[in-house]
Amino acid sequence: MNNGCPERQALVFDLGGTYLRCGIWDPCAGVSSLRRSRIDNFLNSGCLNTVWDNLLRHIEDYTLSVSQSVPLEAPIVISFPGPIDKQHKILGAPTFLGQADTVPDLADSLQQRTGRKTYVLNDISAAAWHLSLTAGTSRFLVVTVSSGIGSKIFDASHPLGVMDAPAWAGEIGHLVVDESPEAPWCDCGERGHLGALSSGRGIERAARLYARENPGEFSRSSCATRFGATASTVDNEAHLVPAARLGDEWSLNVIRHATRPLARVILAIVVAAGIERVIVIGGFALSLGPVYLRILREEVAANCRYGILRHKVDSLLELGSGCEDACLLGAGAYAQRMMEGCL
Repeated sequence: MNNGCPERQALVFDLGGTYLRCGIWDPCAGVSSLRRSRIDNFLNSGCLNTVWDNLLRHIEDYTLSVSQSVPLEAPIVISFPGPIDKQHKILGAPTFLGQADTVPDLADSLQQRTGRKTYVLNDISAAAWHLSLTAGTSRFLVVTVSSGIGSKIFDASHPLGVMDAPAWAGEIGHLVVDESPEAPWCDCGERGHLGALSSGRGIERAARLYARENPGEFSRSSCATRFGATASTVDNEAHLVPAARLGDEWSLNVIRHATRPLARVILAIVVAAGIERVIVIGGFALSLGPVYLRILREEVAANCRYGILRHKVDSLLELGSGCEDACLLGAGAYAQRMMEGCL
């Protein structure tokens, strides 16, 4: 039971590539009644309509389950992995729906189903709103390394705060970083995108490719010898991440090679936008923790040949400690600003 400020509550949801997080937000008690559910996406379901209907059902079921303790006036705020326009409409959802030509109107569908006002914002925008409360710096970059890659800039001196307009702001996962004919495919249907190489999903696919191409090296890795992976089954959660955390050379090399393009993109944004701090979040990055941060710092430093910046890399980059629910908390922070008339 949430004993906070019921007149200012919101129902908040964070959709990732694999999980949906749900909670009740109010500014007095934070997020309560947390629920985390695995959901379908285009990779594990043959029908996109089914994927979408299941998402709506999960959100509706949770809303009904807490309706006795949350007034009908409390809005729904959803953190969504894709570009969102000013009318809270989703323009694309490659990590969730793949190459779908059109995306249904999530806000409108849920308003009709639940009777609650519904707002959708980009998931990294949500994370930036949350981190703006604790970052202690006026201009920072949030980068997520999860099923996909995304970023947002927060600038306290700008009236918007989070720089999420136009809708493509921060969609760095769709920058082309590999122009070779054999460049990996992005979930959006294009080749060579940063997300196809440096995201958790991209790294997992690269690991399977390297394992097939160099079976001898792979067979000596901890992924195979300790965790029982094969070239066709090696994945992040069960094999690559735990092996890398143990210092497995093969796993670390896979991750380092995939992370190099991201390091170059981050460095370009830091210089171009005058970024004071880069906060890295996302399921893949946070699951590796200090191991991932060390690799990213080393790759940024290796590509930085500018004396003013070269010795600031370690202090520039940090992990979003305790940020597993940053997007969910950020949906709450966004709801609070909306209720205060700041948005």
